[in-house]
Amino acid sequence: PVKSFAYGRLAVLEELFNLHVLLNGGRELRLQKAVPHRDFYNIRKVDTHVHHSACMNQKHLLRFIKAKLRKYPDELVTVRDGRELTLEGVFKSLRLTAYDLSIDTLDMHAHDTFHRFDRFNLKYNPAGQSRLREIFLKTDNYIRGRYLAELTREV
Repeated sequence: PVKSFAYGRLAVLEELFNLHVLLNGGRELRLQKAVPHRDFYNIRKVDTHVHHSACMNQKHLLRFIKAKLRKYPDELVTVRDGRELTLEGVFKSLRLTAYDLSIDTLDMHAHDTFHRFDRFNLKYNPAGQSRLREIFLKTDNYIRGRYLAELTREV
C-alpha cells in the first residue's frame, strides 16, 4: 500500500510539473535569459557524437569571444557585401557588445536536439548568429579557421 501510494503521488506530481512547464516554460526561459551574466555553467559535456566545433564548454567559448573582442577589435574577420569587416564591426552590425554577451545570450544549449541535426546545427550559432559561428567555429572562413584552431589549442 505505501509503495502504491508513493507511486500514485509521484505520478500526480510529475503531471503537475508537466502542466507547470507547459503553462510557464516560455516565460521562465525569457526571464532567465534576461538576467545578465548568469553563467554558472562550468561543466564538461559528454556526447558520443562529438563535433570539433563543440569541443569547448559555453563558458570557455564566451571567454574566448570576449577576449578577442577586447584585445583585437580591429582585426579583419569576414567579408560582407564585398566589404571587409573587423571583429568590432561584426558585433556593431549585430548590435552586441562584449558586455551584452553571457551564457544566455550565446544560447548554445543542445537541449531537445537528440537525433535532430537540424536543431543541433541551429543551436551552435552563438547568439543565434550564423556570422559568429562562421568566424569562431568554422575552418572555411576569411581567417582560415585561426580562431577555431586557437580554441582547440586552449581546450
